[in-house]
Amino acid sequence: MQPLRPVIAALGVAVVVVPTVALTGAASADPLGSAVVGAATSLGAVGAPASGSVEALPSGSHAGSVDALDAGSDAAFGLGASSDSAGAPIGACEGPTPRVMTFGTTPPPVLGWTENMAFDGEGRLWVSKTFLDRVDAYDDDGEVVASVPVRAPGGIAPGPDGRMHVAAGTGYLADRSDLVTFDPAAERPEARIEARLENRKNGLAVDSDGNRYLTSLEDTGLTRVGPDGEVDHDWSRAATLGVSNGIAIEGDTAYVTQSTDRTVVHAVPLDRPGEWTTTELTAPPTTPRGLDDLDITAEALFVTSWSSGEVYRIDRASGEACVLVGGIPRATSVLVADGFGDFGPGDLLVTSLHGPIRHVALG
Repeated sequence: MQPLRPVIAALGVAVVVVPTVALTGAASADPLGSAVVGAATSLGAVGAPASGSVEALPSGSHAGSVDALDAGSDAAFGLGASSDSAGAPIGACEGPTPRVMTFGTTPPPVLGWTENMAFDGEGRLWVSKTFLDRVDAYDDDGEVVASVPVRAPGGIAPGPDGRMHVAAGTGYLADRSDLVTFDPAAERPEARIEARLENRKNGLAVDSDGNRYLTSLEDTGLTRVGPDGEVDHDWSRAATLGVSNGIAIEGDTAYVTQSTDRTVVHAVPLDRPGEWTTTELTAPPTTPRGLDDLDITAEALFVTSWSSGEVYRIDRASGEACVLVGGIPRATSVLVADGFGDFGPGDLLVTSLHGPIRHVALG
């Protein structure tokens, strides 16, 4: 693992920088994403910024990443070029090499896109399947035991009301999003619209008071929707941290991923959304990583990268970062699954645009 190095940000918040890590082409070797490679392998990094790439743009710009995501293109993120000029990679995490297995059946590639997931209070795993327009519940044997129709579902999270909350309208063809909820304990759960939202939303998290927080690759910041279904415009205007992707909440802090020409995770105080701090994993000219969703424990943040197929572990106490596992093409979200069926301590589940859900066993 490599320690993060603090520097000073333009707005006076603390920024930490760590060199990038890279992987070699597991995605091209296996279109279904079943090949998993060691975390310490190398993808070859970018030297001079490629014309039109994110790296060639000013810091903080986004280079139209919605189009890049829609096209499934790595080239728009500087991943098409290579040289030997990369900085030292982030090392593999200490300990035994994780074992990676497929959880549940393997869906058709891309059509079976699994975008996000969350546990309910009934011991089931709910998974949003964007192109299939539904959210499926799995038991711990990997069997689908329930399904709820939801238009292009994205981020999903349980709320203190016992309902599951979903960002609907994440799909590539959507022009807006709805915030929908359903009762996972119902015999036949039905989704209801809580709020209609402008632009396409992506990630979603719920705090202990029932406020919903949504990210977007099109907006300039986060959107907060209260328990009454009304957008909190004052809070949302204060949280103008730029385009965003994944989000997770612990206590009074939201952790938000952002992928521009830099690869960062923001910590946003829920009561002071304009005072976020930043952990930076890459900066130009190093290849940016397309960070997606994340999960949190008391010890660490676990963050996926859809562009490199890695899952990063960032130690919350020491600020050290490492690559926990690599070679999961188009990884979209990660969830700590300790206590789910026979899953061991620290085991993870990882979804992907390619479809398969991965069980990452750390023991």
